[in-house]
Amino acid sequence: MAIKSKPKAKSKKKALPKKPFVIDFHGHIVNPKVFELTQKNSLHSRIGLGKQTSLGGDKHSQRTMQAMLDIDVRLKDMDRMGIDMQVISPSLIHHNTEPMAPSRALKIVQRVNDSVAEAVSDHPDRLAGIGIVPLQDAKLSAKELDRMVKKLDLRGVQISTIVRGDEIGDKKFLPFWRKAEQLDVPVFIHPAGNSDPRLKKFGLAFMVGQPYEEALAMSSLVYEGVMDKFPKLKILVAHGGGYLPYYAGRQDNAYRAGRDGGTLKGSFSSYIRKFHYETVVFNPDMLDFLATKVSVKNIVMGTDYPFGESNPISFIRKTKKLSSAQQDAILGKNAARLLKIKI
Repeated sequence: MAIKSKPKAKSKKKALPKKPFVIDFHGHIVNPKVFELTQKNSLHSRIGLGKQTSLGGDKHSQRTMQAMLDIDVRLKDMDRMGIDMQVISPSLIHHNTEPMAPSRALKIVQRVNDSVAEAVSDHPDRLAGIGIVPLQDAKLSAKELDRMVKKLDLRGVQISTIVRGDEIGDKKFLPFWRKAEQLDVPVFIHPAGNSDPRLKKFGLAFMVGQPYEEALAMSSLVYEGVMDKFPKLKILVAHGGGYLPYYAGRQDNAYRAGRDGGTLKGSFSSYIRKFHYETVVFNPDMLDFLATKVSVKNIVMGTDYPFGESNPISFIRKTKKLSSAQQDAILGKNAARLLKIKI
């Protein structure tokens, strides 16, 4: 008599972890018609590289410019990188209106902001937008910020680190900061470039100049009292905050010794924790370190598209000290909360 074998129990497949909704906070866009008007103010032109980049013959530069101009290229790149939504912001490297008269600059930034809003309206499930302002006139900037948020439904504003030699913490800019706090929208600090002749060679204007500018901008906002006057401000700094979060101990030491000349309401590092940051630092261990200096809730994923991180999800996953839940929050949840986007 043959012995019947027992039917094999069906093996249960392990459920794959649910992919988090991924938001890229840092994606540049260029309005080609406006760039014709602002090209001479771009960092490329200011350091003598205007003909070699952006509109020149260099293949890499042509590819990056195409990515900032062509939404279809952008969407394909987002799909390749696993990005569900990108926050597009006008490139201040290209759309620098600082030298212009405020009234002229206002007309230009309005054209740029309108084009950002149009791109978002065409792809509302894939894109969100933030605009720019003519910060050389703080009152005009406050009005444009009001327009872009209430009429264009843009989610925030991007500003540079210095305006006509004035640091952004200067009292002349208080009307702008007041409006940003009232509207409860993030202010994204991204340099328009440092054209110091010492930084002209080897791309240092971008590699060293940008994080240097961010460190100065954050210092200005702290020491000039903007962070104390407007405690509900949401300020997000590009490129992981530049150099400052990784060397704030020097300013902490000056504060303890009473040598900084400021009237701070705590250590300098206590202010560092009030800012928000994105992840374009390129080394996972530096992101790990940043998360020891500030709350993980204040860190959002960024790519610096189309110039920076090309595999952002893998980059976040390579961190060793962040839990999976923390990584997921950085990949999307934190940005969604900051921008008031339902995911």
